[in-house]
Amino acid sequence: MSGVPLKILIADDTPTNIKQLEAVIRKLGHQAIVAYDGRQAVDQYRAESPDLIFMDIMMPVMDGIAAVREIRSLPSEKWSPIIFYSALDRMQNIVEGLESGADDYVAKPASLQLLRAKINAYARLLGLQKEIKKHSEELENWRADAEEQNRLGAHVMARLTEASELRDSLLHYFNIPAETFSGDLLCAAKAPGDVVNLMLADATGHGLAAALTAMPLTQVFYSMTAKGFPLASIAEELNRKLKGLLPADRFVAATLAAVDIRNQTVEVWNGGNPDAVFLNSSGVVSMNWPSRHPPLGIFPDKIFSGMTETVVFHEPGDLVLCSDGLIEAETPEGEWLGLDGVTALLAKGEQVHSDGFELLRQGLREHLQAESGRDDISCMVMHVPIERRQQLRFAAPEMVNKNQVGDWRLDLSYSAQELRYIDVVPAVLGFITQVGVLRPHQGAIFLIVSELYNNSLDHGLLGLDSAIKSWIGGFEIYMKHRAERLARLVDGYIDLSFQLHQNNNQVVLDISIHDSGTGFNYERIIEGQAAALQDSLKSFGRGIALVRSLCSEVVYSGTGNKVWVRYVLGEVDDVEEGNHVQDDSQGGASPGVDGDGGVVLF
Repeated sequence: MSGVPLKILIADDTPTNIKQLEAVIRKLGHQAIVAYDGRQAVDQYRAESPDLIFMDIMMPVMDGIAAVREIRSLPSEKWSPIIFYSALDRMQNIVEGLESGADDYVAKPASLQLLRAKINAYARLLGLQKEIKKHSEELENWRADAEEQNRLGAHVMARLTEASELRDSLLHYFNIPAETFSGDLLCAAKAPGDVVNLMLADATGHGLAAALTAMPLTQVFYSMTAKGFPLASIAEELNRKLKGLLPADRFVAATLAAVDIRNQTVEVWNGGNPDAVFLNSSGVVSMNWPSRHPPLGIFPDKIFSGMTETVVFHEPGDLVLCSDGLIEAETPEGEWLGLDGVTALLAKGEQVHSDGFELLRQGLREHLQAESGRDDISCMVMHVPIERRQQLRFAAPEMVNKNQVGDWRLDLSYSAQELRYIDVVPAVLGFITQVGVLRPHQGAIFLIVSELYNNSLDHGLLGLDSAIKSWIGGFEIYMKHRAERLARLVDGYIDLSFQLHQNNNQVVLDISIHDSGTGFNYERIIEGQAAALQDSLKSFGRGIALVRSLCSEVVYSGTGNKVWVRYVLGEVDDVEEGNHVQDDSQGGASPGVDGDGGVVLF
């Protein structure tokens, strides 16, 4: 016996022929089923679903040719070979039998040796068929599992990467995967100071493995952005995260950008991605940021650099980030789209007064000529406007339940050693926003603390002059000097104090900052604040004016190394025994805050 026992149907009206075949079949260990005419053969096929059929041609009721044709017309999930076993041995009979749907033809009388060989040969073929069917079922189950995993994975990844800022009217993007999953990751989020942070990451490879490689970046990016960490610190933490998670042959190219419309700056960190570019309103590339760093996840902390490049923009334009999949998108002839092709399509929108981003999408489709990309293709374009009259929205002074407000105080002191490696403002904001009544005011408090702290550090301890920022390439020079002086800082301190309390009928937050430096000429800056706010091209001198517009009181003392400010959260709301008593007057609002809760800068 060879392989698994078969169920073999014998259709013949001659008992001698049936007995001959039955003997061979049983001796080989298989089961024989008998039909005495063509109609019985069809009925037995339906009832028993045999594995192999020996069919005579000349039979009563229905001949073998008609029976085979009817059997082959029936639906079936398996192949049952049919062998005509007939005394008709002319070529015409053989051809007619095979064309009716049979698989083989044996002329009677046949030797027992030939019949055994035929049965064993088909037993091997049927064994292979069962193995193939088994494998096909396994593949089908695997495919169903894979589709379910893909569906779940796509849902989870979409939720992890989805952010409301990606739906901002100023931001356009696309992410076209080469497979089910994209190894490119696009993120956007607003920092507390109304700065928009962007990230375009491109993991090695594509598909699910690449997508999983990039996914750890989302939590770090969104959480650190929300806390106000600078771009350099975000890049360093992203690298640290990936270096600890990924094998040596995996890494993620990334471009990080921070767009500060209020201060008219664009800051970029590029590690392994194509150039980030700034297209002005005429469609001309006025600035580009090439890759100056390796991708994330390659270097250890000690030699990784989060150094960014910052420029001031004096006209509106578009910041463009893309992955190499877009640059290397090929025509069927192998021609790349290239960065010049990308910028030319975007610039065409300015020239014909059309949507440049849609022209880019259309141009990409035409370039690929209905072919799919070899790599994931992604692009982010953020329109960067310039508005002389800018409005920042924060929580307006409101009625505060006095029962929810008690005296709260926080005192912090940072030495020179701590100032070198701690991001003080996000750390402080983390403490402050744990107080429920302060949480809605996070954006305004962040701006106040960051402006005052940066003045203390940059001017008080490091002795930097903000006028450097007005030079050509001044921001980069300023930040380079800042990094160098901060690295050499060995003496000095900055003390910060926060007190939340009631002052008459107001709930206020008092903030004081004291540094050990020589101070700075705050009186000159305050005198020139109006001009600074009017001059949209001026890239410095507006910080103190902003603080004064947010706070009800700002008091500098000493040589400028001490500052105290008062920020009004709102009026006290008295609630006694279910009776709501409220002052309907508008008193107590911070100077510079409009009725809609916005600080208007002219």
